[in-house]
Amino acid sequence: MIIKNRILTLACVLVYFLDCPYQAKAQETLTLKQCVDNALQKSLQLTADGYDLEKTKAGVQQQFSTLLPTIAGEGSYQYAFQVSTSVIPADAFGGPKGTYSAVKFGVPQSKSGTITLNQNIFNPSAIIALKAAKVAVNLNQLQITSSKEDLVYNVSATYYNIQSVIKQTELSKETLVNTEKLLASIKDQLKAGLATQTDVDRLNVTRDNDMASIQSQENSKEKYYNMLKTLMNLPLSTEIAVIPFAADEADDAILQLPSLDETSKTNYQQVMANVKIAKLQEQNIKAGYLPTLSLNGAYGLYGYSTTANPFNTINNKYYPNSYFGLKLSIPIFDGFSIKYQARQKYFEMKKYEVEAQQTTQQNNKDLANAYADLKSNFITFQNQQRNLLLAQKVMKDIDAQYKSGLVKVSDFINSNSDLQTAQNNFVNALINIKQAELDVKKAQGTLLKNQN
Repeated sequence: MIIKNRILTLACVLVYFLDCPYQAKAQETLTLKQCVDNALQKSLQLTADGYDLEKTKAGVQQQFSTLLPTIAGEGSYQYAFQVSTSVIPADAFGGPKGTYSAVKFGVPQSKSGTITLNQNIFNPSAIIALKAAKVAVNLNQLQITSSKEDLVYNVSATYYNIQSVIKQTELSKETLVNTEKLLASIKDQLKAGLATQTDVDRLNVTRDNDMASIQSQENSKEKYYNMLKTLMNLPLSTEIAVIPFAADEADDAILQLPSLDETSKTNYQQVMANVKIAKLQEQNIKAGYLPTLSLNGAYGLYGYSTTANPFNTINNKYYPNSYFGLKLSIPIFDGFSIKYQARQKYFEMKKYEVEAQQTTQQNNKDLANAYADLKSNFITFQNQQRNLLLAQKVMKDIDAQYKSGLVKVSDFINSNSDLQTAQNNFVNALINIKQAELDVKKAQGTLLKNQN
């Protein structure tokens, strides 16, 4: 029976390795940096944020256009079937007083072409609005930076989750192998009358539980891979793999006390950009108290004819008409509308200033909490690493003692359960320390810097 099992196992191993070259060609192993770089290049969210930025830049150009002259051309053609009649005093032409004569002025056909020019000379509101539009561009750029930071964080966290599940599955498979070996041995003992059916049944339950745990872990791994592919904007059918986590990557070098440049944090810069915009909007409203001055002018040609022919003019001539003017607008009283609009923006600006202080406090708190979690999780990781080694040693000893007839099956099952608990605790400590390290980088605002 044992020989048959070994032959079957050997056959499975040979089939696996024969298939490996084909699998390796189809599956690409990616480092964390490669995953992050791919996500930053292909993210749909970053693409959408980029369109918002281009839209805002176009708004700046549109606002700049208000400072440039506007030139317009206009043409018209009109033919009157009945020329309008006017009534004038007859004595204006030597007729008797008190009488009026009906006179038709003009001709049936008229046409004209005119070019007009308008130019703002002094309009402080337009200049301030242009400044606000430029700050809005900076705000959009900060939003892109924020989206990149979130993307790096989510990709990294998902990558670490996959690594932890891989490690957990690896440990669970080792436990399953030991259980199956003992199960095969105890079945032989049952045939020889040295074990009971209850012993076999209990080990069968243990083996089935191990297999169920592995299946659950494989399911979790598939979900995490799907999440990673989505973040990278890859088809779910794409075959990728991550590099397994090495336990020796976690050393006390990560416990170096982190520093924080408060002004470099993206969320703080976003709030300060809102402060600038609110301040400029307040100035723009107050600019309504100031006068505006604009220049305007026009030049046109007019042609007339007694016949309905667009190409004919009387005397074959066009008569020019032109003017030049300045328009000065001085606000006098608006019912205090500007005053109270400006006060609304003033308090909005003060609110953003308070929000900036709150953001600074929150950033400091987040960094302190993240560092505290990192220290705590590092100690827990070291403890669980020792516990796992000890549980593995105990399991090995119990296995040897059972084969020597020194302990019962229940002792093996209990040790196996303790080993699984130690494995789960170790993997949890593993992911917790990587998550805490990631949280420290996020709190510092160095997620993107670490990718350069």
